[in-house]
Amino acid sequence: MNRETQLNRMEFILLDTLYANECKDRFHSMTLSEISEDNDDSLGVGTTLYRKMKKLVKLGYVKKGCLDNHADTFYLTEEGISVVEECKEVDR
Repeated sequence: MNRETQLNRMEFILLDTLYANECKDRFHSMTLSEISEDNDDSLGVGTTLYRKMKKLVKLGYVKKGCLDNHADTFYLTEEGISVVEECKEVDR
């Protein structure tokens, strides 16, 4: 199974949001609330987002960044960046 087929639509949107906001290190990262707001709160409830983000961390596409007032933040790994870029190339 290739990397892209491991992801569903929501998981790709999470990765793409981090990519679009240049979240590529622990100091340039986003909370789940910020990710949700960036997508006009259309991604569902916080627990769903958290479960999806945990899966992305487990797959190695995302890492936890610095805490933001008790909230976890997340950023893309090199692996996550390449998945987003590969998916975008396929769509062209």
